[in-house]
Amino acid sequence: MSSEDENPEWPPHIRRRTRSIWRARSAPPVWHNESDFDDDSPGDPDDLIPDPPRQLISDHPMGQKIKAESSRPAIILLALCTIMSLWVWGRYPGYEWWEASQAAVFGRGEYWRLLTGMFVHGDIAHLLANSGLFLVFGLMLRQYFGSWAFPTLSIIAGVLTSALSLLTYDPQVTLIGASGMVYCMAAMWLFLFWRHADYLSVLQRSMRSLAFVLVVLVPTQIEPNVSYRTHAIGFGVGLALAWMSSPWLKPFPLPLAQGEESGPI
Repeated sequence: MSSEDENPEWPPHIRRRTRSIWRARSAPPVWHNESDFDDDSPGDPDDLIPDPPRQLISDHPMGQKIKAESSRPAIILLALCTIMSLWVWGRYPGYEWWEASQAAVFGRGEYWRLLTGMFVHGDIAHLLANSGLFLVFGLMLRQYFGSWAFPTLSIIAGVLTSALSLLTYDPQVTLIGASGMVYCMAAMWLFLFWRHADYLSVLQRSMRSLAFVLVVLVPTQIEPNVSYRTHAIGFGVGLALAWMSSPWLKPFPLPLAQGEESGPI
């Protein structure tokens, strides 16, 4: 209904109310937490004017509850990191074939080191430092975006990060650890969250993403044996791959209830 559709013979208060109803019906959905819905007082004249469409955040694809089974790929890969690291720490046969360096990868053509080097860590502190964020982002990427986001694209991003990082170091410098891959995963998640979590405003998404980067990803102290260069390269690679994959990498839709037909929210 538009103002042209109104009957000029209607009283002014009827014309105002019909315009209010039309604006309310045409408004975009407003996302709420379940606790935001309060019962209106009975007999309120405003009850005659419908509110804009309201949805629970849990009805949004990015608001689905986390499922425990989504953590399985991250747990399996973390277990592999632990086993390979223990093997290297014990100096069991073949351990010297897993660490990555420019001389080994590009000089001798041992390209598998780009993959195995991500799963080997220097000590237990190094392994634990990467484990938390690895599990968190592995869980969320798998939960909301499926196996292409994690582990497939995450491992590709980690290998590419290792290759680019080695090219910036001296041939004999060795790189180990999953931190480059973790920064790739963090960047992928932040980009996809910013793009798809539209139950929040653009400003809210931007501020949350920036706050996470500053609080969690930016180091508070510099340690000489940590490759911050690899972290930065990994973050850039993750952003680039998430952006290139964004046309088809979308959050899983909510499962339909029995008898429910699919359609716009």
